[in-house]
Order: sequence, then structure tokens, then C-alpha cells
Amino acid sequence: MYHPRLKGSFYESGKHYAEILYKNGFRFPKVTEEKLRFGESCRTILTEFDPHVVKEIQGFSQGCHSSFEEVSSFLLSIGVFELDSQCSIFAVFNGKEMIVGRNYDMLLNLKKITESSLVCFEGKNKYVGHSDCFIGKVDGINQHGLFVGITSVPHEGIKPGLNFYFAVKYILENCCTVKEGVEVLKRFQSSVSNNYLLADTSGDMAVVEMTPHSYRVRTPANNYIHCTNHHEDISLCESWNWSKSKERFHTLDIRLRENANKMDLSIAQSIMSETKGHVCLNLKKHNFGTLFSVVANLNTLDINRAEGQPNRAKYIKDKRLISAVLKEEPNLKTKYN
Repeated sequence: MYHPRLKGSFYESGKHYAEILYKNGFRFPKVTEEKLRFGESCRTILTEFDPHVVKEIQGFSQGCHSSFEEVSSFLLSIGVFELDSQCSIFAVFNGKEMIVGRNYDMLLNLKKITESSLVCFEGKNKYVGHSDCFIGKVDGINQHGLFVGITSVPHEGIKPGLNFYFAVKYILENCCTVKEGVEVLKRFQSSVSNNYLLADTSGDMAVVEMTPHSYRVRTPANNYIHCTNHHEDISLCESWNWSKSKERFHTLDIRLRENANKMDLSIAQSIMSETKGHVCLNLKKHNFGTLFSVVANLNTLDINRAEGQPNRAKYIKDKRLISAVLKEEPNLKTKYN
């Protein structure tokens, strides 16, 4: 797993990171004509939604000696034409603190390209975000204790729009609360189907179920909420349940119900390491499984990450976000110690 630190302007940060990758042998992959056409149909939507990320892509393109058209089309096409990530996520408010857990499940041979980035762009929220791609995020926690993460859901057809990478990144950089994040997703023109789980330090949490044609907010009936790879009120076709989405959802529900009021990082780690109920996924037949796991206390910004399957890999504390916040606001030292 890479651990980049991105700071400064969007353009210069994108360019600098691409230059590092290029120097270490990265060459931008060939983009098909189909994806180039799709990217062209989406670029205006991207510019209107987030002009800052356009600058970042322009910088990255220059740094890796590729074209803006190729890089943007590659990013915009992810999840539209091929198999995407699966994943399990939960949030629990134990009465005092918000605890979140997230397992990222994907093709096992992509483990080496996963990233955990500390992002400190000028004029934006600081955050730690995770991804399997050089621009955009699949989850993250920002300096205000706002968490957002996605799971993929099957969709039909191809419609111009934006994928989850851009939504998660934008929310982390610009929002402080669940309500603000939900408002962003209300106007988000999605090209794929996802669950977005959002949680903040106040105890607020929600799952936004999105498709290219619909939008629904699911709120918790108790003091916890979770999602896997289907929408709660829509039956899941058996051809998609190869990743054990129903089983993982059911296992999470049982464990969260039993432990919600006493939830802490240790319990969260044990839940995400669960193999019997497939929360920690290992499907060798499909070359598919959990690539990394993250648990966090949003109120204290404590982040623990296992880089690999959490039933085997050790959870390690990530103090980068706390250090970045304290560097700018040293008066908060007592809060995070």
C-alpha cells in the first residue's frame, strides 16, 4: 500500500504525485476508444461538479506524460464497464463516540496499488482517504470527523455521469457533517450504483442508496447502520451474490446489535476480522477478497488500518491526520491526546 502525502494546489499536487509514479516506472495504461467516448460525454458534468479535481487531473496528466483526455476518461469509466469493488461498512454511535468500520474487497492482485493518502489541499478540509486509484477516494475521514465510504451495487445500462471516486473526494474536502454530505449526493449525477455510508461526530449517520436513475436516504432504526452490496429494499440477483453480500449484511447486523452500546476500536476490529460470516472476505475461486480494513473513532480521529486481510494483518495506528490538524491548531492537543 502506498502512503502519499498530497498538499498545496490541486494542479501542482497532481503533477508532483504523477512525476513520482512515473520516475518509479508507472506508465499510463492504454484507454479504449469506448472509454474515451464515454469520458468525452462526462467531462462537462465533471467540470461543473468539481473544477478543482479537473485541475488535479490536468497536473497528473502532465506529470505522467499522458493526455488529459486519456486520464479523465480512464477515471470516469471505472465501475461503468467492468466488475467493481464489493465491501462492507458500518457506523455505530455508542452514546458518546462514533465508531466506523470498513473492509475494502477487490481483486487480490490489486493489493499492491492501494493507497492511503493524507490530503491537505489549499483551502480544503484535511483528510485521510483510501483508494485503489491515483485520483479519487473510496472512503475517508476528514478533520471534522466526517466519514464517508462506498460499496458497489449492480446497475444496468450506461449513462453519462460521475462515479463514486469524485463524490467521496468532494465530500471529504468540502463537508463537515452528514447533512452536508447528503446534500452533495442529492445533486450528484451518478453513472453507477452505490451505497454511500456517512457518519459524523454528533451521532448522525445515513446510507444513501444511489443508482444512475434514483436516490434514497436510509437512516438507522437503532444506534447503528451498515451496508454491503445491495440496496436494502431491492432483491439481489443470485448472479451478484457471489461476493456473499447478503451473508455479510446479516453477520454485521448480528454483531452490531450485540455490541453497539459498548462499541470501541477493539470490538470494531474483531467484527471486520470475522471470517465465518464473510465480513473478512477471501474468495480464492474469484481471486477476490479484502485488500485492507479501516476502523476509526471519529470523535478522537483515531484511525487503525490493516493492510491486508484483517484476520491476518495487524491493525496499525495512523496518526497522520491528527498530526496535520495539530500542526495548524496546536490548541487542540488535549483533545487528541
